[in-house]
Amino acid sequence: MTQEESDALTLDQYKAIMQEIWKNHRWVRSKFEHSKHIKYVRPNWDMRDGLCFSIQFDPGKKVFSCGYGETELMYDRIMNWLNEPLEESK
Repeated sequence: MTQEESDALTLDQYKAIMQEIWKNHRWVRSKFEHSKHIKYVRPNWDMRDGLCFSIQFDPGKKVFSCGYGETELMYDRIMNWLNEPLEESK
């Protein structure tokens, strides 16, 4: 399966997510209005293709994964979640 056929994160997409978290969502240090105050990021990498197939953000245990039935790319779902108001993100 190629990246075009997969919803999984590439390394570059993962790095962009980490930059967004560092800038606006890191634990207790963010002044961003919609900060998720993320303390831990737990990616799961498939070393057959080098893609991240699931990722968990804590606290809150918010999990994103790729797979059957997804209509939006995992990267887009994560970035949308990071930037939505807190009351909508549960």
